[in-house]
Amino acid sequence: MALLCYNRGCGGRFDADKNSDDACQFHPGVPIFHDALKGWSCCKKRTTDFSEFLSIKGCTRGRHSNEKPQEPLRPEVTSEKGDVKQHSGEEMIYQGPKSAEALEKERPSSSCYSYSSGLPATQAH
Repeated sequence: MALLCYNRGCGGRFDADKNSDDACQFHPGVPIFHDALKGWSCCKKRTTDFSEFLSIKGCTRGRHSNEKPQEPLRPEVTSEKGDVKQHSGEEMIYQGPKSAEALEKERPSSSCYSYSSGLPATQAH
């Protein structure tokens, strides 16, 4: 049964019994997308066309692999100043701002009493 190679830039099918040390041509690096340029961190070739990026031949030879490469964890931005916190693997749940209806329910209703005299507003004048 033919296995699918998960090496970046390969994607071919291979037979595990015939997998040699130079059977696969792939990119050991990660894809780089900067401004309009696309390329691989392991190669110098860059292009603006996505189809050309996908067709850049691998720069390394090795064995085919049927294991998906582990994606690098992105750092977690913790403030607008760009402070970075490493992702710990825990799920973070952020609560957005309260709706206008929720804020209306939390507001104290307008008081019938004058704050200065403690008498009802109609008698305070």
